[in-house]
Amino acid sequence: MKKINPKKLIVIKVGSSLTTLSTGLPNLKFIKSISEQIFRLYKKGFHIVLVSSGAIAQGMKIWNLSSKPKSVDFLQALSASGQIGLINNYQKEFKRFDLIAAQVLLSHSDFGVKSRSENAKNSISNLIKLGAIPIINENDSISTEEILNGDNDRLSGKVATLLNSKKLFILTDQHGLYDKNPEQNSDAKLISKINLNNFDLKKISFGNSGILGRGGMTTKIKAARDYLNNTNEAWILNGNEKGIIEKAIQKKPLGTKIYLA
Repeated sequence: MKKINPKKLIVIKVGSSLTTLSTGLPNLKFIKSISEQIFRLYKKGFHIVLVSSGAIAQGMKIWNLSSKPKSVDFLQALSASGQIGLINNYQKEFKRFDLIAAQVLLSHSDFGVKSRSENAKNSISNLIKLGAIPIINENDSISTEEILNGDNDRLSGKVATLLNSKKLFILTDQHGLYDKNPEQNSDAKLISKINLNNFDLKKISFGNSGILGRGGMTTKIKAARDYLNNTNEAWILNGNEKGIIEKAIQKKPLGTKIYLA
């Protein structure tokens, strides 16, 4: 079994806006791209944990739904239906590189009970040691908390904290956090760095999540806030940009870097 180097362990979160096309079909081009990037990072000695949204969106396509139902019961059913396809899409791409995808479903409540959080940590750590790529999603099919209040942004922060990851990459379809909603303001400016110790988040106009998502920039900032300490860093990056995580690791100026100092 591989030995985990804490400095090489990174958590990557991808949202529904990336894993799913506007038509509701899976975005196989993105899944192929992120899989290739994960392989390159893996070959460089990084340990990767992927937190991926997209199960409900996949379920919507299975049942030919053009809009997301509001009923929690239906959303749970959609998640259960779509999760299989989501993981299979990743596994198909991983096989090209002899990588193994390992599905892990977690709820926010798992982190509040010591025995459950330790079991989750041990399970994910053992998968990494075996050489697998853990793919984590919220356990929507049996839990209502996440569907009503949560998003995988917050879950990714909790996973990164649990594993003592030094870097959290939150990928979205935007280049980062802007001072205004870029979809409504042509003069919106990208904020390249945020020190949460002295940054007034009330001055920011956050955009809403898309039709397939449950979060938005608000949950991404909350995820970073819950995760950050003086020794780790988080990024909000455009997942559609080729090699975006590799560029961030190389400390190239892009996206929004979030830290405490």
